[in-house]
Amino acid sequence: MTLLQLTLEADGVEYNSCDWGLGGIRVEGLIPDRKLGESLNIRVSGERKGRHLSIDAWATIVRIDEGDRETALRFDDLSAEDLDVLEALITGRRITE
Repeated sequence: MTLLQLTLEADGVEYNSCDWGLGGIRVEGLIPDRKLGESLNIRVSGERKGRHLSIDAWATIVRIDEGDRETALRFDDLSAEDLDVLEALITGRRITE
């Protein structure tokens, strides 16, 4: 199964996801002026079944791959609502309002 590509916004710049799950996200590109272990506020968004879904969360940079020009982040303390949104993006199910 191919995961839906998400967009991560960090420091006002958008990055495309390489892969992602409930624990974190790996994106194409390096986030300038950020270091390994640093936490930052991000927005993750995507469209599934015609619905635009997004979460705002804190994440910690866990890998910076300068060779492949990728950055991996671990989500920090997601709320139950944020987890519901990510699960809906994975499965395509509707979120109960």
